[in-house]
Formats: sequence, structure tokens, C-alpha cells
Amino acid sequence: MSEKKTWRRQRWDTKVISGRISVAMMEAVLDVVHDSSYANVTDYLRDVVRKDLEARGVKL
Repeated sequence: MSEKKTWRRQRWDTKVISGRISVAMMEAVLDVVHDSSYANVTDYLRDVVRKDLEARGVKL
């Protein structure tokens, strides 16, 4: 008999952040997401924060 592989979604301990930005900034963010390989705004913001923290020498 062949073994059946079961895939489980990995869960990470996460928090939600929110903030207000101008309409112009949101439109620019949406343009970046649309014209790039980001799946959505969340992926883009996560990448921006990660790169900023790395540039500041913050270890995650």
C-alpha cells in the first residue's frame, strides 16, 4: 500500500497591526502590488517591514 501524505498548513504566532495612510499612498501601494510578484498588500507590507528591520540589524 502506498502511504498517503497529508499536508497541514503551518500556523505561526502572529499579531495584527493597522494604521491609516493617505489615499495617494494606498494607490501607490496597490500599484506596486499589482505590478510585482506580491500576492496582496499584506505580503508587500510584510516584506517592507522585514527589509527595514534587517537594515536596522534586528534579528528575527
